Amino acid sequence: MTATSPTARMLASALDASDLTQREVAARAGFNNANVLSMMKTGETNIPLVRIPALASVLELDAQEFLMTAIAEYYPPVHEVLVDILGLPLTAKELDAVRRLRMKGPEEEVPAEATAEAWAIEGEFSLKIRKCSG
Repeated sequence: MTATSPTARMLASALDASDLTQREVAARAGFNNANVLSMMKTGETNIPLVRIPALASVLELDAQEFLMTAIAEYYPPVHEVLVDILGLPLTAKELDAVRRLRMKGPEEEVPAEATAEAWAIEGEFSLKIRKCSG
């Protein structure tokens, strides 16, 4: 892999744009050594997928985009499966709807009509509402 790696470019751009030093980013993202970030941003080594959420948080990157870029580059067949089966990546509107759903507690009941209206954001989702008897 070289610096033409899309994942490495994302990391390098985010590091360049950050007000934090590479050492600070490494520490906040859970790396023991800042040199590993140098190797990742040049594409010399892959970014561990398990570290992407922490890096995205520290560098204010879109975690989903960063992760999907890495998966597409490092594991193309897995990326294809995620796209085909799960419909990833989610659109901004879909992510907004998911965030709204997650804000509701599991004990809260939402009327089906309100749920459909809130979640069918400009036609991004096709919802089938089933009324449960009970």
